[in-house]
Amino acid sequence: MKIAFLASPRPGAQEVLEQFVSRYGQRTISDADYVITIGGDGTALKALHALLDVSKKPVFPMRTQGSIGFLCNPLQISGLVDRLTNAIPIDLPVLQADVERLGGQRKTVFAINEIVLLRQRLQQVCFKLTVDEGSATATIAGDGLALATPLGSTGYNQSLGGPRLPLGSKFLVLTGIALAHRPPWRHTVLNDRIVLDVEVIEPKYHPVRIETVIETVSDIRHARLSCSVDRKTTLLLDRDVLNALAAFFGKRR
Repeated sequence: MKIAFLASPRPGAQEVLEQFVSRYGQRTISDADYVITIGGDGTALKALHALLDVSKKPVFPMRTQGSIGFLCNPLQISGLVDRLTNAIPIDLPVLQADVERLGGQRKTVFAINEIVLLRQRLQQVCFKLTVDEGSATATIAGDGLALATPLGSTGYNQSLGGPRLPLGSKFLVLTGIALAHRPPWRHTVLNDRIVLDVEVIEPKYHPVRIETVIETVSDIRHARLSCSVDRKTTLLLDRDVLNALAAFFGKRR
């Protein structure tokens, strides 16, 4: 079994990495059957994002002591091959934002948990939203918007008052950030096949940036948000970890 190990730069994670490599060897990502992350949720999410462009290898995250590891399996050096063989794969949807900036530059960014559009100054911004090329439109003002997958729905989205989506469901949630004049909704649940166009009104005077876990694009004029049809990523979890997560998200597997 060929394994690539990726670890947090923290000293404790680096020490554990040395033990794993000494016991199981180290492969390049392109040559590996599995990618194992050592750290916390941040390390796992950064690895999943980084692998989107280069690999479709499954990721088995492990939590080091003192790390926040909501999505991670327990750290254990022995028995790794059996754990990988018996792990349950979870296919995670990937959000895609096709962005146009003020100067006309275009860029595509991807996210596994959430994409956030935020004001760049201490002033409200205004968006025109168009669903599926015109089936529905709305204009809202506030500090921004967040679009989250089921995995991301328990993070920033939930702190904004958005609902928690069942793990493995075919839904996304769009949640407003400090919306003005209280529109008919503060959040809305959408199917994951939706295409959402977000136009920034007067972007020169009310600048907006778009953020993911690993990337920020400033001064955007327009963003088309959807689930990517070309990219997906797979998380591997021990069955007891998956059962605990599924119960927390509201759906047992």
